[in-house]
Amino acid sequence: MKILVLYDSLGGNTEKVAKKIHNVVKMASLESTLIKLDSNTELDFYNYDLAFIGSPDIAWLPTKNMMEFLQTKLQEHRLRGNILPCAPIRFGKFAVCFSTFCGAHTGVNEAISVTQWMASFFEHIGYIVLDRIHIPGEMRNFGQAKGWMNDEILKKLNTCGKLGNIKGRPNESDLIELEKRIKGLLDSLQYTN
Repeated sequence: MKILVLYDSLGGNTEKVAKKIHNVVKMASLESTLIKLDSNTELDFYNYDLAFIGSPDIAWLPTKNMMEFLQTKLQEHRLRGNILPCAPIRFGKFAVCFSTFCGAHTGVNEAISVTQWMASFFEHIGYIVLDRIHIPGEMRNFGQAKGWMNDEILKKLNTCGKLGNIKGRPNESDLIELEKRIKGLLDSLQYTN
């Protein structure tokens, strides 16, 4: 059983989640490959039986790097003849999509489109998407350089948004809940004893 944990992370929130997933898989004595997406990332999803893929929510979508990577992979699969009408299921191929989000404005709804976008890729190549996981994360100030976010706005996004105070998230409690969810997923696939 080969398991992939592929992620992109800008401020560290998604990386925390990806590393936790990777560690839970390894604790279950399963083979896990952890990859942070970069411009040199090369992989074939069909080499993995279970793929976890994650991205932060950037304006209701995965990161630009993640979207470009998956679009390139989709084109590769088209050229190989793997994209077929009705997207037939490939036996024994599963995926889980996860996203971190601050949710200041609309809560978890800000992240649902992120995991749905990534899940659509997997469904096109025949994977069964088992779950979509959304975990709150502290908002980082990526907009300061562009002038659209100052420290006062950032403070409000982290303390007064729809989710309440999200400073320090994902926190230990979030990661414990994630661990339980991943263990349950692995158990449901009978990957553990």
